[in-house]
Amino acid sequence: MRLKTVNHPLHSLLVLLTVLVVSGSSAMAQKEAGVIVEKKVRTANYRPPSVGSLMVASNTPTGEVLLNGQPSGQLTDARFMKRLNPGRYRLEVRAADHLPFSREVTIAAGRAEAVIAELKPNFATLSLPNLRLRPTPKPAVFVDGQPLDEGRWRLDGQRLEARISPPGTRTIQVKQGTRVVYRATLKLEAAAAKVEVAEPPKAILRIESLPTARVYADDVYCGDVSADGTLVIDQLSPDETHRLRIEAERYRTFETDLTVTTEQPTLLRARLEAIIEFADNFTNLYKWDAPPGWAVENQLLRVSGPAFAVGLPRDVGFRGCEINFDLRMTQGGRAAWIVRGRDERNGYLFILEAPTPTTSRLDTYLYRDGAIGTPVQSDPLPLRFEARKWNRIRIVAHDNKISHLITPSDSPDEISVALFQDRDKLFPYGAPGFVSLPDATFYVGGFVVCPEGANCRPEIR
Repeated sequence: MRLKTVNHPLHSLLVLLTVLVVSGSSAMAQKEAGVIVEKKVRTANYRPPSVGSLMVASNTPTGEVLLNGQPSGQLTDARFMKRLNPGRYRLEVRAADHLPFSREVTIAAGRAEAVIAELKPNFATLSLPNLRLRPTPKPAVFVDGQPLDEGRWRLDGQRLEARISPPGTRTIQVKQGTRVVYRATLKLEAAAAKVEVAEPPKAILRIESLPTARVYADDVYCGDVSADGTLVIDQLSPDETHRLRIEAERYRTFETDLTVTTEQPTLLRARLEAIIEFADNFTNLYKWDAPPGWAVENQLLRVSGPAFAVGLPRDVGFRGCEINFDLRMTQGGRAAWIVRGRDERNGYLFILEAPTPTTSRLDTYLYRDGAIGTPVQSDPLPLRFEARKWNRIRIVAHDNKISHLITPSDSPDEISVALFQDRDKLFPYGAPGFVSLPDATFYVGGFVVCPEGANCRPEIR
C-alpha cells in the first residue's frame, strides 16, 4: 500500500495511524487468504477486501465530522477514523470559532485515505490591560452591545482577555455596574494564537479658563490652568458624570457636572466671574515688588530711578483685563508701563514719549528675557501731554489684542490712540505694572485692574 507524502506537523500522526490501519488490514487479509486457501482446497472460492478506511487529523482537538452532509462522528484528541464502503464522499469538519473545512475524498476497497483538516480560525483573542477596575461589582463585557458569555473572557488582575468571534470591526465595552471602564471600536484580525493588545482609550477633557485657576474633578485636585489658559485632563473615567470645580482668588467658584467620552476630546470653556478687583490708592508699597527709586507721595506712586527697572504687583495675574490709572509726567517727558508681565524680564512694554506738549507717540516693545530691542509698533498720538496735567489711561487686554484709550486733561472725551495685536501670543497672561526710565519721573494715581467683563471706571484725579 502506498500513502501520499504530506509535509505538515500532523503528518507523523497520520503515518502512525495509517500503519496501524494497514497492519490490521494486512493481518485481516492474511487471515482471509488462509481461509481462501482452505476454501480453495475445499471450495475454490476467493473474496477480495470490500471496504476502505478514512483517517482525519485536525488542528482542533474537538469538532464534528460530517460525510455527505450527515453527522458521522466527533474528533477525539484531534483524530477521527472510520471504515467506509468504497466511493466518493464530501468530508466536512466543523469546530467552534473556526471556519469549516471541506474536501472531496475517494475511498477505495482495501486502502486507507489520510486527510489533514486544517481549520482556519474565526476568532480574535483580545487583551485589555490597565482597566482601572474596582473591587466590586463584577464587570461585564459587551460586544456590539450584546453581553459576551462569561466562559469567553477572564480577568488577570487589571487585565482582561476575551475571545471574540467572529473577528472584524467590533465595538468592545467593559462595564462595572453603570460605570463604563472601557469602550472602543477596534479592528480585530483572526488569529489562532495572536493577542491583540489595546491600551484603554483615554477620555480627554480640555479646559479653557483663567490662568493659574485650580481645577478639581470629584473633589480631587487635577492641576492648575497654565499660562496659556488651558489644562488637559486624561484620567477621568469615560461615560461617567464628574463634578468639575474651578477656583481662583478674586473670582467666583465655577462648578458643573460633565460627562466625558472616548469618542473625541471634550472641551470645557469655563469663564470665571470676577468678584474683586486689584486696586491701590498708594498708601504704601506693600502690594508691589518695587524697584529702587519708587516712592509714595500723597497717595500717589512716584516712578523714577537711575536705570530701567520693572515693578509689578505681588501675586497678581490676569489674562483678559482692563487697566485704569491716572498719569502725570513731571520730568523727562516719558512714562512707561508693562502689560501681561510674566515677570520683571518679560511682557508687553509700552513707552510714552512726549518731548513737547504737541508731539507724542506710544512705542510698543516685545520685552523678552530683559532685552528691549527695537519697537515693533510706533503710534503717533494726537494729544497734548503737558507737565503736571493729569490724563486718564485705560488699557483693554483681550485675547492677543491690547488697546489704549486716553482721556486727555483738557477734554472729557476718551480717545482710542493705539491698538497692538500680537499674532504669536507671546504673553497670554501676566500682571500690569510700571517701568522706571533713566532721567524720567512720572506719577500714577487711582490704579485699578479689573478682570475682563467687570465694570472698571475710576474717576479722574
